[in-house]
Amino acid sequence: MKKKFQMPNPTIHILQFGTGNFLRAFFEPMVQNLNEKDIPLNICIIQSTGGNTLEKLSAQNFQYHVCVAGIRNGTEVQEIQKITCVKDGMSLPEDREKFMGFASQSEVKWIVSNVTEAGMVWKEEGPQEKFAESFAGRITQWLIKRFNQLPEAETIILPCELIPKNGDLLKEFVVKHAQNWNQSADFFSWLDQNVFFFNNLVDRIVPGFPNQMDLKEKENDPLLVQTEPYSFWAIEGKKSQSHLLPFLKADVEVILEEDIQAYSLRKIRILNGCHTYMAAKGMVLGFQTVGEFVANGENLSALNTMVEKEIIPFLGMNADDLRIYKEEIFARFANPFVAHRLEDIMLNATAKFKSRILPMMTSFHEKNNGLYPEEITKGLVYLILFYLKNPQRVKDTSEVRGIFEQIPTEFSTKEKLQWVTNNLFGLAWSPTLDKAYQEISSE
Repeated sequence: MKKKFQMPNPTIHILQFGTGNFLRAFFEPMVQNLNEKDIPLNICIIQSTGGNTLEKLSAQNFQYHVCVAGIRNGTEVQEIQKITCVKDGMSLPEDREKFMGFASQSEVKWIVSNVTEAGMVWKEEGPQEKFAESFAGRITQWLIKRFNQLPEAETIILPCELIPKNGDLLKEFVVKHAQNWNQSADFFSWLDQNVFFFNNLVDRIVPGFPNQMDLKEKENDPLLVQTEPYSFWAIEGKKSQSHLLPFLKADVEVILEEDIQAYSLRKIRILNGCHTYMAAKGMVLGFQTVGEFVANGENLSALNTMVEKEIIPFLGMNADDLRIYKEEIFARFANPFVAHRLEDIMLNATAKFKSRILPMMTSFHEKNNGLYPEEITKGLVYLILFYLKNPQRVKDTSEVRGIFEQIPTEFSTKEKLQWVTNNLFGLAWSPTLDKAYQEISSE
């Protein structure tokens, strides 16, 4: 029997879906900062994927350290922050009763998530009585119970997945699940009035455990996580809703704006798009970290070409402002304190490519007589080649792995590439793809 992760009678205010490095180095430091300002908020952290992070957290009383290292205002900084605001934890689906129990606790007000692009997807569910398999399905069941047991309570939902309009998308999924489960008109009215789904953009580079740094905390804290000084959170909403968001009072940059689409698109397409491209190419060519990748002149030139010619012209924003943003991003990539492992970025790389870069391929294709952008196309070929050549190192969903397992074994490498681009990414083989494959094969 699995161990139940809980502490005696903690008062929980926030349910956090995601035990990974990112939220632990982005969101928890903000909550810790608020606690130090006498704004008490406690987190229950939820693990819904494989791994042993929750078990490790429980063994440490849910406490760990964050190392902030990099350049802030032109000065090198290296700071350690102890995180004590996580007070409880659970694993789903094992702890589903505990999870559903929080729906009737009025102190629980916020739900924060980072289930990645692979987790923020639509999935048909069974009957309402059966605990849902998908994130959106579980949120829907939780909200239905809250409506029935605590209808006067407000719930603020802050999805941090790197998807444009992530709050709107999650609400769309919740409404669809609720319709499938034949909820009353009163439930949908309550959903509109008492549940606030905010669109979010989060931005912080979190490389994970600082193997390369000499820190005494490494000896006793296997969950020590390193991050950069830069931290930015844009929340889309009305200024009148600021009372719902205590995170705006944190010492890092958290903003509430009526439209964050520009912030979201530039970050997802440029910063995260570059990460996905670098990881795919770098893993095939033998680079280990983002820093190593951008220290190579040829790689940096290719990255710059991709952003300048294949991304910036298709974002519909001021090109000069985007170039300034690009230079800031490139400087963050070269942070000498950061060893951001490409293999970590490759987690669920298929969904990341589809949400971050594939839209640029289709936009370019529509405006350039059926051609695809050369560098982005190379990134796609590198990604598929890594999956084909390193199946034991692939960290992706069972659905994606299943598609690769369906490839006829008698196919040549090129035929396998053609098969995957069509069946997984919905792209027909083209002269641009063929050229990319030929150039990569000759490297």
